[in-house]
Amino acid sequence: MEGQGEQRMESSETWGEMMQPSREMGFGLSIALRGGSIWGHPHRDAVVLRGGKIAWIGPSDELDCPAEETIDVRGGVVAPGFVDAHVHLAQTGLADIGWHVDLAGRSRAEAIAAVRGAARGRGAGEWVVATGWDESRWPEAEALTRRELDRVAPRNPVLAVRVDGHVLVANSPALQGAPVAAILAARAGAVGRNAGRVCEEAAMAAVAAVQPDRSTIHEAIRAAARLCHRLGIVSAHTMCDGLEPELFLEAAEAIALRLVVNPPIELLGRLAATGRKTGVGNDWATWGGVKLFLDGSIGARNAAVSEAYRSGGRGALLWDDAGVAALIRAADAAGWQTIAHAIGDRAIEQLVTAHEAVGTCAALRHRVEHFELASKEQIARAEEAGLCACMQPNFVGNWSGAGSLYERELGSARDRRSDPHRWVVDAGMALGFGSDGMPISPLYGLGCAVRAPHAAQRLSVEEAVDAYTAGGAFLAHDEADAGTIDVGKRADVVVLETAMDDAASEIGRWTVEWTFVDGKCVYHRVVT
Repeated sequence: MEGQGEQRMESSETWGEMMQPSREMGFGLSIALRGGSIWGHPHRDAVVLRGGKIAWIGPSDELDCPAEETIDVRGGVVAPGFVDAHVHLAQTGLADIGWHVDLAGRSRAEAIAAVRGAARGRGAGEWVVATGWDESRWPEAEALTRRELDRVAPRNPVLAVRVDGHVLVANSPALQGAPVAAILAARAGAVGRNAGRVCEEAAMAAVAAVQPDRSTIHEAIRAAARLCHRLGIVSAHTMCDGLEPELFLEAAEAIALRLVVNPPIELLGRLAATGRKTGVGNDWATWGGVKLFLDGSIGARNAAVSEAYRSGGRGALLWDDAGVAALIRAADAAGWQTIAHAIGDRAIEQLVTAHEAVGTCAALRHRVEHFELASKEQIARAEEAGLCACMQPNFVGNWSGAGSLYERELGSARDRRSDPHRWVVDAGMALGFGSDGMPISPLYGLGCAVRAPHAAQRLSVEEAVDAYTAGGAFLAHDEADAGTIDVGKRADVVVLETAMDDAASEIGRWTVEWTFVDGKCVYHRVVT
């Protein structure tokens, strides 16, 4: 996986006892990091972390802020910790611990074999949930089928979820058994001609209904936090994916990961009735925005576009105009930011028009997620309406460019203006980056943004890093305490081994050397 460097052996001490001070791993109450570059502070090479805050920045030879420990970062860059502004934390962890079968990056034959292996390793009747397959990378470019899953898992219900989460393929035991059969019965037409292909809300409801027990979810969240620390992520804006949002709030401090929790908009009434709203919380976990979907994805050919896909169809809007406006008006009135999934230009138009009609509060920083096929005119209107963008540069790396999925389905002209990070920044619209788990790696995403194939997508190294740090903090109303290296801000920092003299070409080979959260080391790469 680009952006994560070569595989290294890590010390077993780096995480397990992270809440207990350990001088060997740099867990002192105050730490000086010296001998490198400080992001945003030219001609400075040292920073002191004390009491969970950044206490001092300056040149090493003037270090007058005593620290219990000093760490030589050996020419590395001390940067703000990364903020993944759109991630599915529990799902990431379930794949990491193996409860979900991870099909990402596998060939068709490998994906089918992985499902077969999981089914054989579980008892008859036990669920197999497999995630991450992507037929656009397969020579035949055809989705998995019910028949294939039936053949390799005849006694186990299987849900094989596409990489975008908007489509899954279910086998016969899954379609006929509880709880999926009831979900599909309540959604007429949810199963396509494949008699196993399930889309959008029905697919998401099916996955949400097939969850492990609470202890496994807790294990998955802990595993996801460890992965975040290895990747330099100090804060994650997590979507709830059918789980109780309070579960994430309870977990945050124990896993030393700052969480912004984004429940589905269907919970707005219950949350508002208890006085909860965007920004309420503590240093470790806050309420973010309420999530709603306006359309699907380009890969599933159901993002709502005005010009048809080359394979046919224009996707679909999931709400009518009045419904979108009503949801946004209710959230805005209750003090809740909205997080609106809008990929196709028709969905983006519907969203921007709704905000203009409602006159939403700019101070809430309502978000548009993905924003992939926005025109310059739509971007200008969105900025004027006070909207903020959360985009995923790894979508560019995965699916844009010559011979890509986007070029095949959208044509070269639309591909060139897809994921227009450059246009968003030039318009002055607030921009934060997230991964959406495709993959969950800021360094991969940074490489995709900096070396994007098309000018409308491409950012400078500084702009891209800003979107993955300060931009995410801004989306969470957290810019006063996070997102930059400044005295008084939280000591949530990452030390990167970089080649800053040629950063644009080398960014994919940067590595995370250290991650500090609240001034404590939660990850240190040990090379053996």
